[in-house]
Amino acid sequence: RDYEKEEEYLLKKHNIKVIPVSEVRKKGVESVVRSALLHLSNCDDIYVSFDVDSLDNSISRGTGTPVSNGLREREAEDLLATIMQNHKICCFEVTEVNPTLDKENLMAEIAFNILQRSVNILLVN
Repeated sequence: RDYEKEEEYLLKKHNIKVIPVSEVRKKGVESVVRSALLHLSNCDDIYVSFDVDSLDNSISRGTGTPVSNGLREREAEDLLATIMQNHKICCFEVTEVNPTLDKENLMAEIAFNILQRSVNILLVN
């Protein structure tokens, strides 16, 4: 996704790991999730917040900040399904769905599918 200068500064200042979509596609879901979880290995609990604006703008029209070259729905589901298997995950949310921009509830349906699959995996673990 795109970053404003202020966001980029805060990401660097607080050592927040950013994994671009291109890296997910190049290295694969398992590899990038492993890398992200290694980065968080000193954390007792992990709170996962999934912003739908990380999805490609061809499917994320129901958000205020759609971005091109974002995640495909299946990529997002696979990423989150892999992350949710970690025992440190304590909370999960899906954010940035804007009903006033969501024609025909497409974004809400995609967000619900992602939420449902992720929570089902979280409950099993």
